Amino acid sequence: MRDRRRRDWTVVIPVKPAELGKSRLEIPGVDRVALARAIALDTIEAAAQVARVVVVTSDPTIDAPGIEVVVEPAPRGIATAVADGLATIPRDRRAVLLGDLPGLQPEDLAQALELARETRLGAVPDEERHGTTLITAREGDLPEAFGPDSWRRHLAAGFLELPVPSWSTLRRDVDRADHLVGALGPRTSAVLGRVS
Repeated sequence: MRDRRRRDWTVVIPVKPAELGKSRLEIPGVDRVALARAIALDTIEAAAQVARVVVVTSDPTIDAPGIEVVVEPAPRGIATAVADGLATIPRDRRAVLLGDLPGLQPEDLAQALELARETRLGAVPDEERHGTTLITAREGDLPEAFGPDSWRRHLAAGFLELPVPSWSTLRRDVDRADHLVGALGPRTSAVLGRVS
């Protein structure tokens, strides 16, 4: 029963083409394009263990078992990608997850989605509480405000913070090399030359 309750959520994940993704993530000796792709795929595969996943991307190399892909002809920005993904799914129990959480544990996302049942609009901030990693809607519209200072803007738009623990892997997004700490997904670990 609990597994069915988790999987009645649909999660949209917008993903930039790897060539454009993670432009600030330059690590000597590491292929940035391969790393950006690995980060996205680790996020997608973790999310797909607990929810229906719809990926919106113009990158033909982004695919994983059990997910649906909305193919964009060209990159058109996160707002358009999110809107395109949301247009394909039911208007209840839906969420948007950013695709830069390579250490995401499926149980952490499952916990957040369970908490999201208690509020119309919910959101999770990143560790620094500047950005937002997840937004949810129990029913109705899901207005997004991703981009600079998105946490403040999501709160101003009426989202309530979902009370996930401060140590949740759902809060550990990656924008810089020093964010690549702790346990990471297998693809990201392989690109970095680590044992996953």
